[in-house]
Amino acid sequence: MNKIINYGLNHQKDKMTTHIKKLKAILTLSLVVIAEICFAQTAPRKLDMKKATELPASALLNTTVITPLILPATTADGHRQLAFKKGDGYQKTTVVNSNTVLQRYDQKFSISSNSSVTKNYNVTDATKSGFAVAVTTKRITDTLFAMGKSMAYNSDQPSDTSSYIQKRLTAMVGQTTNVSLGTRDTIFDIKGGGSQAVNDTLFAFTGLQNDQLVKGSSLGLTVDYAAFQTMKKGYTWVDTTTSAGATVKNTFWIESKTDKTTTIAFESAQRQTYSNSNTNGVYVIDNTTGVVLVRQMRSVTTGYQMLNNVVYAASRSTAFTESCYKIQ
Repeated sequence: MNKIINYGLNHQKDKMTTHIKKLKAILTLSLVVIAEICFAQTAPRKLDMKKATELPASALLNTTVITPLILPATTADGHRQLAFKKGDGYQKTTVVNSNTVLQRYDQKFSISSNSSVTKNYNVTDATKSGFAVAVTTKRITDTLFAMGKSMAYNSDQPSDTSSYIQKRLTAMVGQTTNVSLGTRDTIFDIKGGGSQAVNDTLFAFTGLQNDQLVKGSSLGLTVDYAAFQTMKKGYTWVDTTTSAGATVKNTFWIESKTDKTTTIAFESAQRQTYSNSNTNGVYVIDNTTGVVLVRQMRSVTTGYQMLNNVVYAASRSTAFTESCYKIQ
């Protein structure tokens, strides 16, 4: 009997040793293809919901919930033209700290990242019909932690040329996108190598904010702030939208006003079939130019995540801070 017990214990020990070796191998590769840290698992978990294949892949992992500042419906027709001049320059820095947890039964994986991206916006021409703006990525820092492993990147320092992530980040620094912008902050045309979106799963884990420039959208420096000029402290408005099975309710209010700035606070709730998000934050707006000087948000998202046909319970918390100031 003792032999049988010892054999069983040794067999379990050997299996555990093999499992640990496999896990270490996965972790060694996790910073090269970080998404694969969760892949060496068993069959998909059964859920009391629709087919698991209907779950959105990497929906929670690569999403930083950003709440746009929406005008009250009663003042949506009030617009103010941009006041940029040729030679104006602005610098915007976006800092994102995020933590994602994936859990399946007793298996738990944590991924956290701290990133910052600095971009310069230089007005190279100004006419009656619009502006030419050169958007250049000046600096990127990123620190990634995943199950005992870490990666640190700073574009001011030499990068690891053997790292796929660091090579991709280095390629972004110095890239310039030339934007044709209308007087009401609408992008008409985009040229240059910096216009490509950072949208693959690998970059999603770095925590970088996907600040993509898109035709028909805003440049992202200002808000259409004419309506806010007459609003008093405490004024509140609500915006609710439903699209593709998701319902979003945003509540905004004027938190404070001075001669120079207006602070608008908000809270947002997003409900979807497989995930829920709650976000709160503030916008600090320059009363003269409409430039968003500070944008701060904190969000928590919970739901389910599909990775390589394996379903996980997932949660993601994010702290987002963006600051902008005039440099010339």
